[in-house]
Amino acid sequence: MELPDSLPAQLYLLTYNPETERMAGRPGSGYLGPALRAAALVELLRRGRIVDESGKVAPALDHVRRSGKPTGLPAAGPGGTAVLPDDPILLRVLEQIEGSGRRRSWAHWIGRDTSGTTRCARDYLESGRWIRVERDRVAGIFPRTTVTVRDTVTARTLIGDVRRALVGSTPVDRVGARDRQLAALGVLAEMGVLFPRKERRAYRGRARELAAALGPAADALRKAISTQKASSAG
Repeated sequence: MELPDSLPAQLYLLTYNPETERMAGRPGSGYLGPALRAAALVELLRRGRIVDESGKVAPALDHVRRSGKPTGLPAAGPGGTAVLPDDPILLRVLEQIEGSGRRRSWAHWIGRDTSGTTRCARDYLESGRWIRVERDRVAGIFPRTTVTVRDTVTARTLIGDVRRALVGSTPVDRVGARDRQLAALGVLAEMGVLFPRKERRAYRGRARELAAALGPAADALRKAISTQKASSAG
């Protein structure tokens, strides 16, 4: 199995628990919804589809029209419009940003539509045959969804690579960018199935170094999760 291209799709696969051989639900997956949103923003920024304007997220096309500065947008398709992402997770987030008509903070977009984005990620990975989704009912009444990885070897390899980004001895600046980003997202989102709490504490300094790979999305993800925690406590 080849891994999906986008950062959020790969992040979803990191909720796989090798011990149970299933995808972990909360609390094992931590704050997966906000982390997927943050991952999508990081990916859209890398692809030149959004830009940061003084701490606000702006569609790159609007930024180009206002400033006249190029942003590295992909080649135009028919009619002169930029080619849309083929990943529905990225497309969902991009359409929300472009349809808003307002500049909003990174934390706003990370905290919005987290459940819908998580379902979108699951459906995309199911349709691409990266995961298997089984739906049944407990006692014939209560709906239950079980998610498993089709290629456990590839999933375990991905998990191992990302774990080493945090707990390994390789200097952070020599770790691959994608592994740095995935590890930072996993730590910030408190994904216990990937990084138990004791590891997140023990490698706190290294985790801060890894978070730099997320750019403005790192602090925004912290803020979005803090807001979600406060809302749950309330």
